[in-house]
Amino acid sequence: MSIGLTDKEFAWMQRIEREIDAAWDDLTSWEQTFIEELIERFHQYGVVMMISPKQWEIIGRISEKIL
Repeated sequence: MSIGLTDKEFAWMQRIEREIDAAWDDLTSWEQTFIEELIERFHQYGVVMMISPKQWEIIGRISEKIL
């Protein structure tokens, strides 16, 4: 696990943040909560945010619904 987000990961998080509202109803309540908390942490920590490999797997699955 690296310290903070790469440029690609940072851009991915920004894109999720921009496009989440349009796909909100396609997410389960658990996914909505996960993404809400993730975006809150992204606002708080930005590029130094830590995301585990398991969290990236979940983000990838949710991203298929969003992007």
